[in-house]
Amino acid sequence: MAKHCSLENPENVKEFVANRKSPLGRKENLVDVYAKYAKTLRLSFSEPRYSREDTLPFIPLQKELESIIKGTRNLRQATVLRLLYETGMRVGEATRLLFKDFDFEKQTVRVVPEKGSRARELRISDKLCAMLKDVYTRFLRPLPNQKTVRTYLEKTRKILAKSEGNPRYLNIHLHTFRHFKATLLYHQTRDLLYVQQTLGHKSISNTLRYTQLVDWKDSEQFVCKVAQTLQEASVLIETGFDYVTEIDGVKLFRKRK
Repeated sequence: MAKHCSLENPENVKEFVANRKSPLGRKENLVDVYAKYAKTLRLSFSEPRYSREDTLPFIPLQKELESIIKGTRNLRQATVLRLLYETGMRVGEATRLLFKDFDFEKQTVRVVPEKGSRARELRISDKLCAMLKDVYTRFLRPLPNQKTVRTYLEKTRKILAKSEGNPRYLNIHLHTFRHFKATLLYHQTRDLLYVQQTLGHKSISNTLRYTQLVDWKDSEQFVCKVAQTLQEASVLIETGFDYVTEIDGVKLFRKRK
């Protein structure tokens, strides 16, 4: 705000916020932050009221997020986006990760929380492990900052929106990955407590805002496999297949495409 108005002039700040082309929720946040600043400086500030609109977050298709990651040519940026895609962590949590936070043997990452969230340990894929090892080997500063990641994302989504004739890409932001992960995870498990644990929320009410009822038509396609021995079943489980049932002594497994 200091770039656009005088912080020592509360009326000037109110005028700036009122005329700013932003969602009401954003204006509410600006007013709350300035109110604390004004209190510190003992400035007289009567807070204008902005009621946050109840809107649903945009949930992209799985293939759209995968196209975003694939279309990000810079390895460091693509690695952060895949981290967001697989774990649902906040971008601030992702860009602050250090090499010691990863356990490549267990294929997990330990998340140091921000914004009053909970610490947690999350699973990551073979592909992401390989990308992380690559960036930590090749670069002195493996994971870029938030601003750089956001800039690359904005460039990539514009290119894809134009090349594929799909304006939906323009609705994808860094936080969209978190909404997507929460919604997909709830669809897969129907377990709000598990989703809450994954996101690191302290309150289940926060988790409810992240999970949406979406018809995952593209996600309802499965690859099915059978296992007749314990070794075959173990291999399928290790490669991400879930056990479904047993028919005539044959165990059936499935995994989403």
